[in-house]
Amino acid sequence: MQPSSPPSFAQHIRNYTIAFYQTQRNAFVIIITLLLSLYILTVPDQAGDMINAVIDDGVFHRLFQYILLSTLVWSWLVYGCTRMILHISPVGIRMNKESDLLLRWLPKVGGVLPALILAYAFWKPDRWQPYLLLLESGAMLIQFLWVEQHVPVFALPDHWRFSDRYTNIKQDIRCLWRHPLGRLVIRTGVMLTLFLIALFSLPVQWGIAQRLRPTAIIIFGITMYTFWGSVVVYFNDYRYRPLVLIVAGYLVIISAFNDNTAVRKATGTLVPPISQRPTVDAHFAQWVAARRQEDGDTIPLVLVAAEGGGIRALNWTAETLIRLDSIIPGFSRHVYALSGVSGGGVGTVFYTAFLRDFAEADRTRAFDQFRNVIRDDYLSGVSSALLFPESVQRLIPVPLPALERAKWLEDSWAASYYNNLALSTLDSSLTQLYQTRAGYNYNLPSLLLNGTLAESGQKIITSNLQLDAHYFKNVVSTLDVLGADVPLKTAASLCSRFPIVTNGGLIQKDTLLGNGRKQRYGGHVVDGGYFDNSGVETCIQLLNNLVPAIRRLDTTERVTIIPYVLFIQNSNPNGNLPQKRSILQEVQIPLLAFLNAWDNGSITRDNMFNSFMDRFDNPKTNYLTLRLAYNEKYPLGWYMSDSVARNIGQQAKDSISLTNRELVRLKGAFGRMNVKRVVN
Repeated sequence: MQPSSPPSFAQHIRNYTIAFYQTQRNAFVIIITLLLSLYILTVPDQAGDMINAVIDDGVFHRLFQYILLSTLVWSWLVYGCTRMILHISPVGIRMNKESDLLLRWLPKVGGVLPALILAYAFWKPDRWQPYLLLLESGAMLIQFLWVEQHVPVFALPDHWRFSDRYTNIKQDIRCLWRHPLGRLVIRTGVMLTLFLIALFSLPVQWGIAQRLRPTAIIIFGITMYTFWGSVVVYFNDYRYRPLVLIVAGYLVIISAFNDNTAVRKATGTLVPPISQRPTVDAHFAQWVAARRQEDGDTIPLVLVAAEGGGIRALNWTAETLIRLDSIIPGFSRHVYALSGVSGGGVGTVFYTAFLRDFAEADRTRAFDQFRNVIRDDYLSGVSSALLFPESVQRLIPVPLPALERAKWLEDSWAASYYNNLALSTLDSSLTQLYQTRAGYNYNLPSLLLNGTLAESGQKIITSNLQLDAHYFKNVVSTLDVLGADVPLKTAASLCSRFPIVTNGGLIQKDTLLGNGRKQRYGGHVVDGGYFDNSGVETCIQLLNNLVPAIRRLDTTERVTIIPYVLFIQNSNPNGNLPQKRSILQEVQIPLLAFLNAWDNGSITRDNMFNSFMDRFDNPKTNYLTLRLAYNEKYPLGWYMSDSVARNIGQQAKDSISLTNRELVRLKGAFGRMNVKRVVN
């Protein structure tokens, strides 16, 4: 009998391929979480800025220590979960030498990958962090080898005993619990989950999430999802018990009943009824009267459009407006309205609250504290709510509004404003912002915060003004749908609900039908950038509303109003042809088209409205764009490193200056109009 020849290289490749498929078919959830982690921690600009912030603080700072700790926990959970899936009661594995090798090494390789992913994310050859993470990955491999040889609960068997026969779920639970490693993994995962959910369910005002910062929070969240995904996959049997499909179906079904996104309403005896909001015509008449001194006056009227763009837009908008206040006396008092989208809208809210809270003579002193507000970390709170409290909500068939992540974002804004300026203005209602003991405050700019109603695609505006439907055609008014006012922090969030980071805010009202029954109408308010990320269109609608009154003042009362539309732009106006993308084009191309059109839509509107204003003669309207220069990548989320924040602040100081010819003209116009600095 001829001895069998050793397998060829091609046969080895075939055997390893089959073995890898058989093993990873069961552990696919761990591969998916690792790949998602690689993307989340390395691709978005927000991720790069988060990493840079940790690098700038140094290796001995607590932020990097938290990342080392969270990576350690993540690595051990990946190792334990992979062993639980592959080694305890697996199904459908055909044993050979290749399968044996993969079963012994895949858990260890999986456990090393988290530190390698972080090392890649931190990679800067001249910094110590990536090398320490590489060292951690090597230390993890040594730990895994050591415990397998010296700790009985982690010991590997000499031979694998697997069965292909059907087992019910009770048998699988019994098998898992009888196995020492199975008990250890389950106990550790459950205790870690309870601890993390309890920790990150504490009030956002306590600042727990901010102490850890987003990177460590995201790693802990990935760890928790890796564990529970592994548990579901362990009990899943693709032949008899498709638990993955059952869980997915359950989550889809209960999502019809656990919508917890209903927006907050402002309550209390001090909140004015929304019916008392002034109309645009009535408000404008009072606004002019507060600035008019005599017949023949010329009064500048500034409409500001603040483009969306997360914390990048928040910082650039606020820094620009602060800078304009400092170089043009009387500027803020002649800003009639602020039209904000997304982060630009949040910037206009913060700026308006600051104007209300500090008299003009005191603002310079308070600027540093105000800059702490616009530069604060708002991603930690919302990401911790997304990963932990909202995970509980997804499993419960009844809504728990306190678990919604957008409310955590709102509370983090209000908490930062209070911690830095000792004022709870953002907790008060939108209309309360304009109330004083003497009556309505016409020295503050009005707010028009632009969102999008997801169910209809209409623009929806949250404002202290009653909007005229004749000029704001097909525009929904948030307060009119709700029939109530909202907190100022909620008004800010209703224009800045960017996909994934935050969810849509539910607004609805009961409408009486002809048969006497009530039908609830409304929808979910999402980011205004879906409709128009520039905010300029709303300024044009408002200007059209004001034109009849402006012309009437000019002809009957000899008062000249000179409108200025000021566009604060932060998107990248790159007009160069890009490189083509071909990988996964069926998925990638539609997403790229949507996201890039979001940014470029603002540039197109800017060019269009700029040329349109040249033809607007009665009244003659001036159009000015103040752009953020793109010297580096700026994040789009709710976190910004100190270095990027300082860079934007320096840009505002350098470019928003009297070297800008348009601003020289604007300041000169204010001077000719005898605009005086007024202390509110």
